[in-house]
Amino acid sequence: MADGLSVPVPLLHPQATDDPRLMRWLIGTRQLSGVPPQVHALIDEGVLEQAEVGPGEVRTWLGANRSWDVDGPRVRSALFDALSAQPAEVSEQELRDGIDEILAREVSPVAASHGGAITVHSVHDGVLTVELTGACLGCPLSGRTLGDLITRSVQARYPQIREVKAAQPRRAWLKLKRR
Repeated sequence: MADGLSVPVPLLHPQATDDPRLMRWLIGTRQLSGVPPQVHALIDEGVLEQAEVGPGEVRTWLGANRSWDVDGPRVRSALFDALSAQPAEVSEQELRDGIDEILAREVSPVAASHGGAITVHSVHDGVLTVELTGACLGCPLSGRTLGDLITRSVQARYPQIREVKAAQPRRAWLKLKRR
C-alpha cells in the first residue's frame, strides 16, 4: 500500500460438500454481517442461486447450468473483495464466544459421549486454556483430544490461537468429621 502499512490477506478457503452445487468458503476470523453486495450481484446475474453467511464461513449455491470450474473464480474474487473490506480484528469477548461455540458444536458431543466435558477456561495472548471435567479429567487420551480435535477445530477459524492447553485441575480439601 502507498502508506507503507501491510494489510493482512483474508483467509478464503473453498471446501467441497456432498451437494455438487454447494461450496462452503471458510473465511477465518473475518465476519460478514450478511451476504455482501459483490455476491448479490452474482445472484442477480444467475451465477449463484443463493448464498448464506455463517460464523467463519459463507455457503454459495451455483445457479442452473453453471460449473465451479467456470464460475468458481468469479465467486472467489467477489468474496475476496468483500472480505478485504472487512476488519480482521476480533474482540476478546467475540473470540471467547466463537471458541465456546466451536467447542459446543464440535468437541462437547464427543466428550459427552464418553462421560466428560470440555469448556473454555481462558483465552490470553494466543493461548487457549480449556478445563477438562468428568471422564476427560485424567483421561490418557486427553492430550490427543487437545492436540487433534480442539486445536484443529479452533485454529481453522481462529489462526491467532497458537497453543491449546489443559488447565490444572482444581484441588479442594475435604474436611473429615470425627466420630
